[in-house]
Amino acid sequence: MKIGALNAGDAISLAKLSRELGVSVTPIREALTQLQQASIIEAIPNRGFVIPEISTSDVKDVYELVACLECLAIENTTFSKSQLQKLKKQQQLFKETTTAIDRINADMVFHKVLTSGYHNKTAQRILEDLKIRIFFYEKGFMEKHGFYKYSSHHHEAIIECLEENNIAGAAFILKKNWLQIIDYVPYEKNIN
Repeated sequence: MKIGALNAGDAISLAKLSRELGVSVTPIREALTQLQQASIIEAIPNRGFVIPEISTSDVKDVYELVACLECLAIENTTFSKSQLQKLKKQQQLFKETTTAIDRINADMVFHKVLTSGYHNKTAQRILEDLKIRIFFYEKGFMEKHGFYKYSSHHHEAIIECLEENNIAGAAFILKKNWLQIIDYVPYEKNIN
């Protein structure tokens, strides 16, 4: 299955995944159950698993949580020159994207690199689960509103602050980066 092929409301076929991956249905069902427990997908009786619709209140809650957790992560990380170089390289890849799905993926990798020095495994797992939910929102948002490039200047400002060891400044910009999307949410009833 191609990355980004599923949309909110789409059913997930166990048999199809089994054929595509060449594994039995049992481990796929177990993996989907774990995704359900993380609120990434829903189990619908007699229908199987589906990608849930995302309500506007969910979007606000999820983005706020991710912003807070990522700020906590960078506040508890000492950034080496090597990490800063990785961030710069990922930022360049982010700027060079030409499609919405590539841009979303490059943004997610930028944020993963940014928080990779935080060694709290529980926080990292929660962030990963929340970002999967964000992926579906961002994909739906871009399909409705088009390709946008608002995050690039935030990424560069975050890197600049980190190079100057201005962690508070980087955290402020990082939070602003995540919460900018909330300005668009009130105009939506449900995000597909």
